[in-house]
Amino acid sequence: MSTAHTHLVSGWSLAAVGDVTRRACWSGTPSYFLEAANKAGWAMEPWRLDLSRFVGARRRWNLFQCLKGAGTGGYQYSEAFLSAAERSVPMALHATQVISFNQHFPRAATLAAAGGSVSYYIDATVASLSGGEGATVRLPPAKRTEALRQERDNFQRATRIVTMARWAAESAIHECGVPREKVFTILPGANLTLPDDWQFTCDERKPGRERPLVLGFVGKDWQRKGLPFLLEVRNVLARMNWKVVVRAVGNCPDELRQVEGLEYVGFIDKERDEGRLLRFLADCDLGCLFSKREPLGISTLEFLRVGVPVTGFGVEGLLDTLPPKAGLRFAPNSSPEEVALGIASVFSDDQARFAARESARALSPTVTWERCVREWGHLIAVGSVEPFQLWKAGRSEAAEPESV
Repeated sequence: MSTAHTHLVSGWSLAAVGDVTRRACWSGTPSYFLEAANKAGWAMEPWRLDLSRFVGARRRWNLFQCLKGAGTGGYQYSEAFLSAAERSVPMALHATQVISFNQHFPRAATLAAAGGSVSYYIDATVASLSGGEGATVRLPPAKRTEALRQERDNFQRATRIVTMARWAAESAIHECGVPREKVFTILPGANLTLPDDWQFTCDERKPGRERPLVLGFVGKDWQRKGLPFLLEVRNVLARMNWKVVVRAVGNCPDELRQVEGLEYVGFIDKERDEGRLLRFLADCDLGCLFSKREPLGISTLEFLRVGVPVTGFGVEGLLDTLPPKAGLRFAPNSSPEEVALGIASVFSDDQARFAARESARALSPTVTWERCVREWGHLIAVGSVEPFQLWKAGRSEAAEPESV
């Protein structure tokens, strides 16, 4: 970052529900941002919230809620948690300019009272996560009402709202009432650090014919992220006489681990063995994320970072992370047969396969936290930003994303 930007970003701190220096905090997203920001010259202090201190309090709170007939769940949105969490962080941090990855913590009013301010950097609003079919955040009605009230209040008081994808920006505007001029979108980076001597490699034998086609899957929430659907796609391809395996990392139930065609790798701890994750990703032919609801799709960025094309349903944040030339995008009502045929059409054609792979490799330098932090620096310096848009990569600037 230039010297002109450095003084503009002094006195900042980074917050999330957890310790932002740890890879275990929200898939490592805050820690990668923090490292890139400090490398770029930001004087950014970390918020280190020790969640182990709240285990007992959470249980007692849920028990009390249950006894009074209010249902359970939603502790992290409660006054009890938010007040205690804010008190557990050094007060000096309250007076800084905070970037927070959480919609509720820290509260904008708390920071303002201490002379600080907050910009929220979010993948989705709680309003969108907790509403509609297939909601990923389920709260008792009264708690949802309170969570939405607090979210709106935080957003109104915040300096700015920065979303990771366009659909979340529209939610902030239309569901949370934030003025459009206060909402921006900046694509995050892949939660990976490539070594300095990184080189793209690939098994040049024809996938599906001379060797198995490897469909990669990453996800703790295996069901929501579409692992069962992907296995159906794999079975269709196998019936078409393709050699094909689904290689998965994250969580996987016992009943799926023995399914034919699934190679379950287990859980990989980024903090201790990031190199193993890099090898896993790079050895796949296609990164797959078939969620019906998906705020962004960090795993798609991780596959692109190592030069692997991606595929998934064109919904919510995936509309921004499935690039037209390095990705296959399917309508969310697509059948396994339709998806299998789409994949086969690319990987049975050498030219199409090579083009998709080369497009993914060309995008690798763009899906980094360094690029993300540069865009944040520009936004802070001049009040506006023209961010890199992955969904436009390979298109003319005037083009709209393909319909799904």
